[in-house]
Amino acid sequence: MPASHLRQGFWGISLRKLLIALVLVLGGAVTATLAYAPYLPQLVAEGVPPLIWPAPGHFASIEGAATPRNLHVAEAASTRPLQPDLEAAFTEKRGKALLVARAGRLELEHYAPGLTAETRFNSFSMAKSLVGALIYKALAEGRLQSLDQTLGELLPDDRGLAGVTLRALLAMRSGIAFDHGEGKAGAVSGDKTVDTSANPFGPLARLHFLGLGAIEGGLVTDAKTASEFNYQNVNTALLGEVLETVYGQGLEHLLAEKLWRPAGAASAAWRQPAAGAPVSAYCCIYAAARDWIRIGQYLVENGTPAAPFLPAPLWREFLGLDVGTAERLKDHYGQHLRQNVLDRAGQALQGPFTYLMGQGGQVLYLLPEQQLVVYRAGETVQLLHSTLYGAWNSISE
Repeated sequence: MPASHLRQGFWGISLRKLLIALVLVLGGAVTATLAYAPYLPQLVAEGVPPLIWPAPGHFASIEGAATPRNLHVAEAASTRPLQPDLEAAFTEKRGKALLVARAGRLELEHYAPGLTAETRFNSFSMAKSLVGALIYKALAEGRLQSLDQTLGELLPDDRGLAGVTLRALLAMRSGIAFDHGEGKAGAVSGDKTVDTSANPFGPLARLHFLGLGAIEGGLVTDAKTASEFNYQNVNTALLGEVLETVYGQGLEHLLAEKLWRPAGAASAAWRQPAAGAPVSAYCCIYAAARDWIRIGQYLVENGTPAAPFLPAPLWREFLGLDVGTAERLKDHYGQHLRQNVLDRAGQALQGPFTYLMGQGGQVLYLLPEQQLVVYRAGETVQLLHSTLYGAWNSISE
């Protein structure tokens, strides 16, 4: 046989062996990867939760009121122009919805082209604040004794977190060693630690796609950071587990019963890692803009005179109404809510406010003194104070 044929045969056999070996190696790597991170196909399919419904994935229904609460929509609400600076910011920051209600009356309702009052918007981390509200409701109803109760008292102690209190979780000062990353999330001053890691194998990805049960056995606290502010989704996930344990119900049912239906909001959807799994307590409730206004009004008014949401002292504590100006100027975080203050010279609207905030600048402003509720949804963060000034000026002109 000619030497050239021998060489071709040798290289042909070697190439086949090499390809087979590569396939085996790659197959083994894929198998090992999926064994550790079985959610990777789901991650690829779902990606980052979108702002606008519908969204891929699994969702639990939040049952709404049979008849939504009447917002007393002003005749000019949908035609009232935005104050010029606000309109420019809304456009530049890719705003999608801006609604303003005062004294129970919807004074302004503005949407980006193609969106309407029926469009559902993602809450992102605004969901955290509703979990905080449910913790206070559990206190009011005697399901919880105090915010100083520990996870060791309330949940099986199998995760090294026995000494962590509800108060520490609510204030994001639990010291739990979890995800790491520095980034802006709309804070008025400075950076805050946020879950910004894009690591598909990291703890946040495991929490998001597999649920709390996939990570809680490995959670520990770091004594060095126990008193430091560290914004972590896992804190809210643990509060959600506490609520489901003490009530024996899923969070979506608790929210519907305690807050959503009493506020007169229509049905909504809350993300789940998988069908039938507990909802993602820290993220992703899809609801119409008017329903976020209804929720805001219910919190601002503390329910109704006949059926308060919370006893007055707990309501004041939850909303942070007694947080001082010095702390508000630092963009105070407490009870899964933020407190700040309006003090810009020359502006008619002044004083303290509380707000719920989500990724991308989803904001629900609560100003009980002015009976004012403002909701903004968009793709990027819009300046916090300027948005509120512009909203007030738009309905005052």
